[in-house]
Amino acid sequence: MSSQGAVKASPRERLLSTATELFTTQGIRAVGIDRILKDSRVAKASLYNSYGSKDALVVAYLEHMHTADEEAWSKRTAPMDRPRDRILAFFDLVLASGSIPMGSPFIAAALEFPEPTTAGERAIRAAVDTHRQWVLDTITEQLRLMGLQDPDNIEEMALRLVVLLDGAVTAARMLDRVSSTMTARAMAEMTLRLVD
Repeated sequence: MSSQGAVKASPRERLLSTATELFTTQGIRAVGIDRILKDSRVAKASLYNSYGSKDALVVAYLEHMHTADEEAWSKRTAPMDRPRDRILAFFDLVLASGSIPMGSPFIAAALEFPEPTTAGERAIRAAVDTHRQWVLDTITEQLRLMGLQDPDNIEEMALRLVVLLDGAVTAARMLDRVSSTMTARAMAEMTLRLVD
């Protein structure tokens, strides 16, 4: 009689899992390839066969985090009828996050690569921009659903809300998560009252 164990993760999966843990806790530039290989127990050849470079692994990590954020927002907002509540859900997710607040890997990556010079660094910034654009587009759509019609007003208000969200995410990493996030959420509510 044989027993079936759990399916062993592939080298590609182990690399991404290890990179996610290390990048989110220690930073992207601070973590070298050798550390990722050691912790994931993967040969260097597997890294290059799976991703091609550290920069490509960073992009895969950011894409993974982006998907996680999208799924978390969709799950949280699925039972919500009001667009206003779906906007505030972004702030609630920062509050409900574990040690890595929603959106923070993207802010951290943007700070680590402020002026990308190589193709790999530009790909990293593009992944950051994709996440930010998703947040902006999602908030913009919810504002439209609230009845805001002037494109200039929608764009201005969406940008205000994204700036508040950026502040909540950053403060959640630096200060008390609850008080800083609740302050940003209250300011977002005040902004949304201009539409209600």
